[in-house]
Amino acid sequence: MSVPPVAAQGGQLPPKGYVVFDLDIHDAEGYAAYRLDGQASIRRFGGRVLSGDPAPEGTVESLEGEWLTKRLVITEFPTVDIARAWYHSDLYQAAARKRQATSTGRVLLVGGWDRPW
Repeated sequence: MSVPPVAAQGGQLPPKGYVVFDLDIHDAEGYAAYRLDGQASIRRFGGRVLSGDPAPEGTVESLEGEWLTKRLVITEFPTVDIARAWYHSDLYQAAARKRQATSTGRVLLVGGWDRPW
């Protein structure tokens, strides 16, 4: 499996893609097994994990509004299309079944900012 090349659009690189997981883990041992497969699949698609330490070890702090997350994981991919392809890939979906069996929560695809300020 290879990662599609990142093509420049009008001389600029396309915006990065982020997949955000907001999770409540109810089987820590099972989730630990998912992490190994999940992280391996992320690397295969050229991605990386930006944050993911669970509270209280990591910092997950609501600054505005009510947001009762226990584990927030942010992953970064070269483009939104690659992030989407990773999520829907057979490789990740096999890992996702382990995550879904050991946690509940929400998963979002977010496009990065691609314009100058």
